[in-house]
Amino acid sequence: MARQHFRRALLTSLAALTLLGALAADPIVLRTLPLRGASRLRIEVSGLPLFVTSQGASSGSVRVRLNYTSARPPRIESYRHGSWLELSTIAGGNSVIPFVSANPTHLDVAVPGDLPMQIHGFTGAISIADPGANVAVDNGTGEIDVTGARVGVDLAAERGNIRATLAKGWRPSTVRLETGNGDVVLHVPANFRGHVVLGAAAGRASDPLGAKARDAKAPFVWLYSGKGDVRIVVDHS
Repeated sequence: MARQHFRRALLTSLAALTLLGALAADPIVLRTLPLRGASRLRIEVSGLPLFVTSQGASSGSVRVRLNYTSARPPRIESYRHGSWLELSTIAGGNSVIPFVSANPTHLDVAVPGDLPMQIHGFTGAISIADPGANVAVDNGTGEIDVTGARVGVDLAAERGNIRATLAKGWRPSTVRLETGNGDVVLHVPANFRGHVVLGAAAGRASDPLGAKARDAKAPFVWLYSGKGDVRIVVDHS
């Protein structure tokens, strides 16, 4: 009898999960934050994955879209501090159904492509697509992935893989990728030139760059992992 009750409860929860998944496919929270003179963006996020892109953004505002499955919506706060627009998001409370994480599905932020960013994360993956200005990210636990970077990137995690891809039109700028525990991968265009230094304390380092790609006078490019592999990949396409 107890087994039947458990099976019935499990089936009910799975049905609710299916319904919730369908409902959560659309944005639950949507906000538009005017820049109003702010020229830089700082994001602090805890307990949820973050995706930042310049697609769909207007030149004068930051758009925030949030999906979640918790009974309490995650708290979103924004304010201005000098030239900074600051955005803070913290995961909400208990899930509305059993067996489902209380964390939000994900947080999407659309920003103008030329807006410099600083991002501070505690837990959760952080992804950034096509940044046109300098971006700096530090994360506690969770991977960091930046694609299509056109200028400098400064990425650091205590625990998690780090991956960055420089755009074909990348303007020589300082690059730093560092993790305490995880792999580090940097994709560079065929015409890449930089002052490259790789370090892998407890892993392998792979650097296929030829002499023409190395320039001691070029911006510093530093890759390091305390426990993991470090490699550079040249994209010839």
